[in-house]
Amino acid sequence: MTHMAQPATSGQVTSSTAAAAARLAADVTAVQWPISTFIARHPWPALEGLPFQTAMRKLQAQSGVRLYPSMSVFFDAMRRGEIDPRTLEVRMKEYLEHAVPEHLREPFAALQEALTHEAEEAPDISPAAMALAVQAASAPNLPDEALRFALPSDEERERVDALTIRYLKLYLDRGQSAWAMPRREEGLYSSVRALAERDPALRREERRRVQEMPNAVDDALAFGLAHFAVDPEFAADYFRVHFLRFPGFVGALRYFGRAEGREEERLREFLAVRVLLEWAIAGGARRSFLPHPNLAGLAESAEQMLRRLNHAAGPDLLLAVHRYLVVDRYAVWLEAWEETLEAELMALQGGGPRACDAPVAQLLFCIDVRSEKMRRHLEQVGPYQTFGCAGFFNLPVWTRSLDNAYAHPSCPAIVEPVAELREEPLHAGEMRTYRALRGGLRAATKSFKTAKQNSVASLALPEVSSPWLGMGALVLMVPRVRAALGRGWRRVAPVPKTSWAIEAHEAPGAEGMGPSAEDLADRAADLLRSIGLTRFAPIVVVCGHEARVENQAHGAAFDCGACGGASGRANARAFAALLNRRDVRSRLAEHHGIRIPESTQFVAAVHVTTTDEIAWLDVPALSGDALRAFEALRKDAMRACEQARRERCLTLPAARPALSEANRRAHDWSEVRPEWGLAGNRVFWVGMFRDLARPEAGDSFLHSYDFREDPDLRLLRAIVDGPVTVAQWINLQYYASTVAPHVHGAGGKPTMTVTAGIGVMQGNGSDLLPGLPWQSVASDDLHLYHRPLRLTVVIEAPEEAVRRLLREDEPFRRKVEGGWLRLWVRDPVRGAWVRGQALARVLEPHP
Repeated sequence: MTHMAQPATSGQVTSSTAAAAARLAADVTAVQWPISTFIARHPWPALEGLPFQTAMRKLQAQSGVRLYPSMSVFFDAMRRGEIDPRTLEVRMKEYLEHAVPEHLREPFAALQEALTHEAEEAPDISPAAMALAVQAASAPNLPDEALRFALPSDEERERVDALTIRYLKLYLDRGQSAWAMPRREEGLYSSVRALAERDPALRREERRRVQEMPNAVDDALAFGLAHFAVDPEFAADYFRVHFLRFPGFVGALRYFGRAEGREEERLREFLAVRVLLEWAIAGGARRSFLPHPNLAGLAESAEQMLRRLNHAAGPDLLLAVHRYLVVDRYAVWLEAWEETLEAELMALQGGGPRACDAPVAQLLFCIDVRSEKMRRHLEQVGPYQTFGCAGFFNLPVWTRSLDNAYAHPSCPAIVEPVAELREEPLHAGEMRTYRALRGGLRAATKSFKTAKQNSVASLALPEVSSPWLGMGALVLMVPRVRAALGRGWRRVAPVPKTSWAIEAHEAPGAEGMGPSAEDLADRAADLLRSIGLTRFAPIVVVCGHEARVENQAHGAAFDCGACGGASGRANARAFAALLNRRDVRSRLAEHHGIRIPESTQFVAAVHVTTTDEIAWLDVPALSGDALRAFEALRKDAMRACEQARRERCLTLPAARPALSEANRRAHDWSEVRPEWGLAGNRVFWVGMFRDLARPEAGDSFLHSYDFREDPDLRLLRAIVDGPVTVAQWINLQYYASTVAPHVHGAGGKPTMTVTAGIGVMQGNGSDLLPGLPWQSVASDDLHLYHRPLRLTVVIEAPEEAVRRLLREDEPFRRKVEGGWLRLWVRDPVRGAWVRGQALARVLEPHP
């Protein structure tokens, strides 16, 4: 029997305690959706029970990755006037009073003053932080600065990571590779263990150590804790370090594990694979979980700073200075930045959209920040009234487009679909030519892929196909030619005219009866009342949005996040058709008191955000006032689109404010910035914006809400738990992609590789990167476009109503108290601004 090294821990390690530690460690992970949908992803949802600053401190310590903007970014913001020095000074004094012991404040104040005027960067995580982890075992109140678990050498760590990437790529592949992973059906750990026993990338003695590993997952975890001398008290932290090493792959495992009903099991299997590879490659080193440096060798950066200020580096002061250098000063600067911009919001008075008593037309837009510009310009060019809501228009559905076998969720990730939208042709005869041509293209594509993956045919394929593919690529590289070919194809194979039918399903593909008119009317009533739309113009436009981009792996990130990372046109068409139905209107009038005049017609449209155009989708037969209103709206909408396009193009690098330039960016294969997407988002405004100038920077989610229609706060609670939560996820995804692009972003587009059909990597040897490309958040290599700030939520409602909301909605209150978002209340009755965090602090704990 193979000899096994003996454990060296002070506590008892069992498979059950190891599994429990793995469950606790999952709080640093998040689900990652496939790249085809790219739903907004909160990187740290399970940590919202902690204050934001505490969570960032723990994450930085365990991952070694800085999660705040750099000091150079803060200094640039100060030069632009976005950080008020007086506000920064106040925040620094507050930190000194609340976070620094009284006997250390004098030298600490000198340190703050010195650092205010020089952008000195602390190392990401200093080696001395290890000593804090050592002492944590005997001093539980000591700061938890950095529990890092280093392998004996960087080379060994890199080998462990490289093998992890190789095996996870094989396991997660969804049909992209020609050969499937052997024994994949047995699970990740079992299949990796079987491959590693024969993998030539491992040396003979390393393959022998693989055979020492237990067969069961939980036993493998206990094996690792025991043989790497991990005290049970620190087991969860040890596992967290492994999760944080590959947040993207772990997120993908969670996604597919959730679909299989085995999410927790998949996470434990990942940890078991990491233990297996560490034991195989570094097990012979008999390393201990924690090194044991002495306190005198702590934090070089902290010691150097104190020597400059002529202060002795006592242990207490050293720890306080180290924490401030590595984490807390960044938090102080970030809060000063956010408060400066919030002060500008509160200073805006008057100049907002005029209250239109008799609008010619009303338009419903998604709350997407790109719609803000369009709404503002529309209200400026004519007697129009706009409203904002979540772009799925309260229809929790799967959407199955024409002749498509796949139905995608066309609603936010936090909403469970209950029905299916199915696109159906109006005339069966139009489908024959369409299906014949589409079928031919699909067959050709499938044949090409089959030949490419065939070991014999692939040898001849380049010789046969390269001339044609080369000429095709040259032609398609010219945006105008590509657009012309697209128009020609649509003439040859026109898409049949269609309608959308709603069918109830328990799951995509299941059969069932359609939802009743009562159910549909109730959902429509909730949406209309929540946005304050209870009086109707002759024309009401339901406007979804979509992007038109080419050669973009993250194309779904430009589409409607509320519609599952897809176009919002299906939901817009379905909702407009729904409100044109007589049975639905009758139900709205009889049971909800919402009376839609018979002359009012609902029109479906889509806002193309890449070119700032409005495309009209379904326009019913119009006459009289409705026809005149629509004709006027079409002309004015073209003016509004041109103004919005001009304003937006000025923010894009080297862009000209013209439709031709917008079209070029939409069709150019080589364009890395066809548009900015949701970059710049920082404000979520809940209200009617009628006596207050709304921000004009295109940085705001604008959700319409009239508190007078909501006496029991049911509608406000739905907005906070739904759209506000999704916007917070979007905001934190952009934040993380900006401050840590190499870990929580997606790196640069030129070196990006779509991997396993589910995500992207940098080259072929990185994590499955979970966030946005650098070109989506930065103007160039050195200058950010997106401001990495937490979401500021402004609610226009009486102070007492928001106080009640915070008392009753524990998850929202936790976000506010912990600083995961910043809340301001604008009381329309008193005209006063109240800070939401102050309201939350004075509330009694919710029973």
